[in-house]
Amino acid sequence: MERASRSPYVILADLTLVTMLTMYVEAMVIPSLPHIQSALAATNEEAAWVVSAYLVVGAAVAPLFGKMGDVYGKKKLYMIALSFYSIAVLTAGFAPNIFALIAARAVQGFGFTLFPLGLSIITDTFPRRLVAVAQGILSAMVAIGMTIGMIAGAYIEEYLGWRAMFHIAFGLSIVMLMASLIVLESYPPVSHERIDYVSTVLLSLGTALILLYLTEAPYRGWTTIAQLPLLITGAALYFSFFIYETRSTRTLIRLDLLRQRNVMVANIAGLISGVAMFMLYLGVIYFAEESPPYGLGLSVIDAAMSLLPATLAMIVISPLVGHATSTLGPKPVLIYGSLVSTVGFMLFVINRSGPLQLAIDSFVTGVGIVSIMVPIVNMIAVSVPADSVTVSLGFNTMVRFLGSSVGPVLAATLLTTYRAYLPFEFSGRLFMFSEGSSTAFNYIFYIGALASLATLVVSLFTKNYVLRQKRHVTAF
Repeated sequence: MERASRSPYVILADLTLVTMLTMYVEAMVIPSLPHIQSALAATNEEAAWVVSAYLVVGAAVAPLFGKMGDVYGKKKLYMIALSFYSIAVLTAGFAPNIFALIAARAVQGFGFTLFPLGLSIITDTFPRRLVAVAQGILSAMVAIGMTIGMIAGAYIEEYLGWRAMFHIAFGLSIVMLMASLIVLESYPPVSHERIDYVSTVLLSLGTALILLYLTEAPYRGWTTIAQLPLLITGAALYFSFFIYETRSTRTLIRLDLLRQRNVMVANIAGLISGVAMFMLYLGVIYFAEESPPYGLGLSVIDAAMSLLPATLAMIVISPLVGHATSTLGPKPVLIYGSLVSTVGFMLFVINRSGPLQLAIDSFVTGVGIVSIMVPIVNMIAVSVPADSVTVSLGFNTMVRFLGSSVGPVLAATLLTTYRAYLPFEFSGRLFMFSEGSSTAFNYIFYIGALASLATLVVSLFTKNYVLRQKRHVTAF
């Protein structure tokens, strides 16, 4: 494996800052959605697409950009993705209507591919025994960027307006674009295969349709005439993809790699843990902002601060988790993370009476989730050949965010289904308003706990290994 001439830690610093920036931009939109909706005269459904458009496009193109990174060079694809992302962030800040903003957000989806490309660059840059530690740091940036984004986004929107969020992010993205151009090495292609665009279209379009179905379900129903064709067609495209891959000589991603035990475990665990991660974020934010007695009635900024302990935990714990993954192997780390995450979600059920309790629960759950995230990406990087690392990480990222997309849908459905009604008086008249009940929040956290337990079951099938030397892997 060819090593970079620059310090690997300088390269890691660049990759972590880019990842934190992209997640910051995605999270900062969330607290400002009501104001964006009002300013652009959008419906609830249209406003939801401001968030979802990024996810739909990003998940659809992640495997393709991963494969292109293997074929054409990782730095080249990294710079292309970051350039598309920067232009789209600039465009979003000047969007004249909701449809232009949604289109700009969709193009920002190319920034989704920066994370798997960055993980692959780390694999090429660091000695193998340190790869898990570096990947742990990069993975932690996802949570850190989201927390900073929600806090900073609330402040910027309040004092400067929602457009300023995108203008500031564009300035930062240009700085990171120039830094990446200077810092990153020209990693040579590791594969000389021609890209199979038929399988790419099948996988990407199938993913997009499934995400469309999940995004629209809270507004159009799960089994309506408008929705079922999206689900059925998406599933059919997935089935066609796997059938085609068994017969094609130029595959997007080799099915024999997906059938490897650790790759399969990493993808299934990534799908399930993606649900748990978003149940943590959405459950805490919604509960913190909900009016008493069913919530804490905190401001948007204070609600985001409730997640700060979980973020700090990920900053401190992620390098330690990476080290444990290298020295103990991924299996015990996955088991540990699943158990801690389960305990954390159950703490939310039994003890969330105030901001301090919520912060403690978030800390425990955050430790568990980061202990799941790090070994998953390391298992992919270690288990596949060098010419398939980037596309395999792209596929795993797509799978993880498919799981993540289920979280908002489940949370919205539960909060809509289980509601409580409270009276309030206005101008001498008595009115009733509804909000999410304690039952809704209990179910959200129960689902997070069940997802963590399911991850535990899957992790038991991991084939453990220890990275004892620079290039040596001992499996058992």
